[in-house]
Amino acid sequence: MQQSQVETDSVTDAPPHRTTELADTGTSGSGGKHRKRKPPNITVKSAPGKPLDLDMEPIDAVRLVSAFGTAEPSFASWMLNGIINAACNGAPAHPPGAEAINDALAAVTGIGARDETEGMLATQMVATHFAAISALRRLKGAETFHQQDSNGNLAVKLLRTFTLQIEALQRYRGKGQQKVTVEHVHVNAGGQAIVGVVHAQGVNADKSDQTDAMREIADAPDTPLRCSNPERRPLPIARGARKTSL
Repeated sequence: MQQSQVETDSVTDAPPHRTTELADTGTSGSGGKHRKRKPPNITVKSAPGKPLDLDMEPIDAVRLVSAFGTAEPSFASWMLNGIINAACNGAPAHPPGAEAINDALAAVTGIGARDETEGMLATQMVATHFAAISALRRLKGAETFHQQDSNGNLAVKLLRTFTLQIEALQRYRGKGQQKVTVEHVHVNAGGQAIVGVVHAQGVNADKSDQTDAMREIADAPDTPLRCSNPERRPLPIARGARKTSL
């Protein structure tokens, strides 16, 4: 299938710096707070066999570059072309309409890309989701076992890929690991603060105590052991005991 060519001359009129219209503050899916972005609204004029003619207001051009985490209109146009070809139903005879394109852009905007790397990953995520849903739709309408097996395996691979893309985005944003730092420790009067490894009561604790005791004895060579008969007095022999010469 021939890929659609996109003409986005109006995008080049966007300001060279990043300017994003922001709305209410919300919470992102990864747990961090961010400001919601408004997706761009694009008008599409299409004709069979001809490139798409896209038109948008200046504010929508700004929203478009912001949706892909960039300030370069050429990069935004490249990502937009990829979204149209990979995440919108269409063909040269029946190109995608404005509704499908704007829905895909709304999904990209919702991910909230912060730079070009996140913009490319957001584009891939939307395209992967679209492909997975398409495979599930074909699986539902499959009539033979071969079709069910092929579409089912494809859907599973795409869904796993989408999960890996989410994890990659979280790691890139530094949210894959959580670090907890304790700044202050307060100990009330009469209490004790323990710093180190604390063993619970049980078999492991008993073995640890025995090992520590043996280590203390081995590490103290200057401590003499007390003898039970320090003066070496002769021990009395009980009556009736046989005396034998040594």
